[in-house]
Amino acid sequence: MTKLLIIGRGQIGQALANELTGFDLHTWPHDLDDLSTEALDVIAPDAIVNAAGKTHLTWCEENAREAVRCNLEAPVRLYTRIRDHNKLIGAFPGSPRHTRYIHFSSGCVWDGPYTDEGKPFTPDMPPSPACLYSWTKSAADAMLMDLDPTQLAILRPRQVYSATDSPRNTLMKLMAYPKLVDTPNSVSSVAIIARTVEHVVNSAADWNGIWNVYDEGVTTPFEIGEMLARTGLRAEPQRIEKSELDRFHTPRRVDTVLYDERFEAQVKPNNVLVELERAISALSKNISTAVTPPLP
Repeated sequence: MTKLLIIGRGQIGQALANELTGFDLHTWPHDLDDLSTEALDVIAPDAIVNAAGKTHLTWCEENAREAVRCNLEAPVRLYTRIRDHNKLIGAFPGSPRHTRYIHFSSGCVWDGPYTDEGKPFTPDMPPSPACLYSWTKSAADAMLMDLDPTQLAILRPRQVYSATDSPRNTLMKLMAYPKLVDTPNSVSSVAIIARTVEHVVNSAADWNGIWNVYDEGVTTPFEIGEMLARTGLRAEPQRIEKSELDRFHTPRRVDTVLYDERFEAQVKPNNVLVELERAISALSKNISTAVTPPLP
């Protein structure tokens, strides 16, 4: 059975530990910098999934040095140790296959929602980070790829959501704002993220490089807010223009629509509205106190 080491206790890390089946799963609850070469020898994973990092935009701005260490420096140092370990275990006949490194980046590295030509963002397009968090993620991607793209897969989800009552859940965040923008965005369910990790780990070829990870189709925060309201999880949202939101929301929030031909052909994501309906229905059962929508 393939041995998988998951790093990170946030929304994605916990979801992968719950969603992935058919693997010999191990978790690393400590800092990335504490995962030494000796620890790699003991655990001997076939693949390492790094879902650790700092994602709160304001926290990253206020704690810039630690954000850089966690999101940029530590992932690069870990990949260096993995590559050194792979060289050691590959030095004799019959050695096990090299450990794959699957690193979670972010679709927020682009400021859209579309390119200047009106197209979605593809994995090969240069990032356009709009805040420190986005810069740390895009810089880490560049440095990791520069080290060696052959043993590495970088996954870029966007606005991760699930049925869990967690402050990191995009659905929970959208329940907190009375006004929402009606601009196009890609979103990523934890189900499609888990399916992508499983595909990358099990692929014999064409598994490395950068992947955009998202549910098929496009939605908007306002549209999701309306779906939440229909289920009784919030009051009907009001529309707010992006220019008005930018005046008081710092760091500035980005809108991004993703596309990845390889991802859609190989992973085959589900329709975004179907996945959202499923997650919102399950979330409503997990929350004990739902907001009663106002009468029309």
